[in-house]
Amino acid sequence: MTPISISDSLFSKTQQKVLGLLFLHPERSFYVNEVVRHANAGKGAVQRELLKLESSGLVLSTPQGNQKHFQANRQNPVFSDLRSLIIKTFGIREVIANCLQNHATKIDRAFIFGSIAKGTDNSKSDIDLMVVSDQLHFHDLFDLLQPAEQLLGRTIQPTLYRTQEFAEKK
Repeated sequence: MTPISISDSLFSKTQQKVLGLLFLHPERSFYVNEVVRHANAGKGAVQRELLKLESSGLVLSTPQGNQKHFQANRQNPVFSDLRSLIIKTFGIREVIANCLQNHATKIDRAFIFGSIAKGTDNSKSDIDLMVVSDQLHFHDLFDLLQPAEQLLGRTIQPTLYRTQEFAEKK
């Protein structure tokens, strides 16, 4: 049996994209076409997911003119747990990991720290990323992380340590 990721076993790709967008930016609302564009899925599939999420209370909708805007419901009792699951399984971590995976052999260690790790971030918070590598340089990291910044809509602030430097900091 081929192993699959936790996120793929729990959520369809469309659900991952919709949930990721809404729960990684909980202070912001999105109209349907924005969600469709982000999910890169059919409008019908996205609308069905949004309606399911709305009827479950995980997502709120508000009419704005002739558009309906959707936003994660921060008051839902499972908001924090679901957001944490999203971040840990297919959210920020996965997006960054995917950007770095082609250079994984050059990276000794990489992890997110700061407000996201503490759970005190908001949709405008930057992403603090620690990278330990003897082979990569800052300009390499910025180039590698550019697609993640665009996808997440957040600035990624990498901190690069050489292996010896990091060992001395511990």
